[in-house]
Amino acid sequence: MQAFMLIVAFAEIILGADEHAFQQFIECSFNNEGQVDRLWKYGYDGKDMMHIDLVNQAVVATSEPGERLAEERQSKEYIKRKEDKLKMVCSAVKTVFLLSNNSLSKAVKPDVFLSSGGKKEEEYLKCAVRGFYPNVIRVRWTQTGRPIYYGVSTTRILPHRDGRFQITSYLSLRNISAHGVTCEIEHLSINEKLRIIYEKKSRFLSAFTEPVFLAAVVFLLGFVLSVCLTLSVSWIWEHKRKPHQDDSHDTSADSDTSMNLMNVLQET
Repeated sequence: MQAFMLIVAFAEIILGADEHAFQQFIECSFNNEGQVDRLWKYGYDGKDMMHIDLVNQAVVATSEPGERLAEERQSKEYIKRKEDKLKMVCSAVKTVFLLSNNSLSKAVKPDVFLSSGGKKEEEYLKCAVRGFYPNVIRVRWTQTGRPIYYGVSTTRILPHRDGRFQITSYLSLRNISAHGVTCEIEHLSINEKLRIIYEKKSRFLSAFTEPVFLAAVVFLLGFVLSVCLTLSVSWIWEHKRKPHQDDSHDTSADSDTSMNLMNVLQET
């Protein structure tokens, strides 16, 4: 089984009144035997522009806007600088990973909750990843298989008291539809990528995709138990009172019978 380590780095630039984003994506991956792959690519407004092909020593444009940039960077010196930086970053990541004494046997799979929120025109999707170990994870958004970079904000990895970790990623729906959007997770505890596809539901139901559900269940259980207890006490109380009422009725009937007998005797 391979143990993958991934690093994602984004550089976003906002230009004037119109919002635009320029992204750089760096990935390091390796297994227990050593380096497997490394990647450096560029994007603009959520679309791939170009990437560094380390095998063929070339800068490859993947879109029309990226052709000019790729041509400007088409030099051995530029590619060598990027390759050296990738080696340095990936080596540092691997060192930290090994020193942390992490292993596949200790890996804990995360719980993932995908929900929506926000007011109209400020809606967003929220991907909450909870309880994973070790603290090396990759969370990203895709739509119909294509990565989404623009409108994404992710918290730093936060620790749990039990030694596990959590992270939350948000995707703004201001310039994108939620249809076909997927929260994608890569972690040592997962053999392949874990993909959670967003399914539109009511806000009420969406709230129950997170730990709020537990609080609601506890409340409902408490309410049901209290009602059952009240009904049980009432039934027991009524059950205890009923024999006394029957005895009183029987005594009254016996008294009436005695009076009738006395009247009959007096008449004879």
